[in-house]
Amino acid sequence: MTTNPRFCGICDQRHITKPSSDWCSECNQALCTECKDLHAIIKALQHHSLIPIANYLSLGTSFSLVEGHCPLHDDKYQLFCQSHDCLLCLTCLEEHMNCENVVRISKLTKDIKTSEIFLETKNGLSEIILKLSKLQSQLEDNLRNIKIQKESALREIYQIREKMNNHLNQIESALKTELCEIMDDQCHSGIDMTSLQEVKREKANVEHFQQQMEDLSKYGSDLQTFFDLRKIIAKTATANQYLQTLADDGKLDKMTFTCEINKLIPDFLTDVKSLGKIQLQKIPGYITLDSAKDANAQLVGSGNKSISDLQISFLILHGGRIL
Repeated sequence: MTTNPRFCGICDQRHITKPSSDWCSECNQALCTECKDLHAIIKALQHHSLIPIANYLSLGTSFSLVEGHCPLHDDKYQLFCQSHDCLLCLTCLEEHMNCENVVRISKLTKDIKTSEIFLETKNGLSEIILKLSKLQSQLEDNLRNIKIQKESALREIYQIREKMNNHLNQIESALKTELCEIMDDQCHSGIDMTSLQEVKREKANVEHFQQQMEDLSKYGSDLQTFFDLRKIIAKTATANQYLQTLADDGKLDKMTFTCEINKLIPDFLTDVKSLGKIQLQKIPGYITLDSAKDANAQLVGSGNKSISDLQISFLILHGGRIL
């Protein structure tokens, strides 16, 4: 069989090069127009479903290519050993006579695209993407809010600065520098470069799995669907574990800071050595990790605040009063 699906595999065996027009998922073979017609009239192959070769080529690596014949015994696979997780032809069966979990492939793949586990996996992928989308939105909102809070804090610092004389120049500059360093180095690196980017990558991965499910549903054979479904289920579990890990590792924690103006400012000409200090705080975030089958909501973190609640507080104290 030709390894290039753009050319007919049957003609290739006859040393003829002809462009393919269709792909048989059951035979794992490309067919030209003439071979497609022959394929359709062979009784044993009439139940095979063909897809246009352009559609097949567009799938790329969306799902696995599963050979239907045993390369050792040149016979069709008819059984599956669940104990050893392998396909068996009738000759292979001789080595698995003591295995208790040998099942006909036709039994395992029957109605698999409408099975409960297929539908649950498909819905599970949608749920994870929805959760990742919400988390992405919260992180982006958090970044926007913290930029606004930064600008607000800088304005307040400037207003205080206008009420002071040149003696405050040095300590004003020091506080502004501290504020910007904390915001740029810690807040932005902690949220934008780590949590948000990780969530975007994980979301893209899960969207790829979701596309696999759609491709399997439309174009995959039952055998391909059976094998890829097991892989996708495992990756779905990994994605769910990733969501839990985000919470466990504190990556959903929100950050906030306060800027407290030194209460000794009235006596700054003789006493004040600094304009204030910047305090960065993290508020635990949450994301709902329950699935459609779980009626009880599970919240990671505490309280009712969302990730977008990251705040900057700039406190100005004057004579024991907050201005």
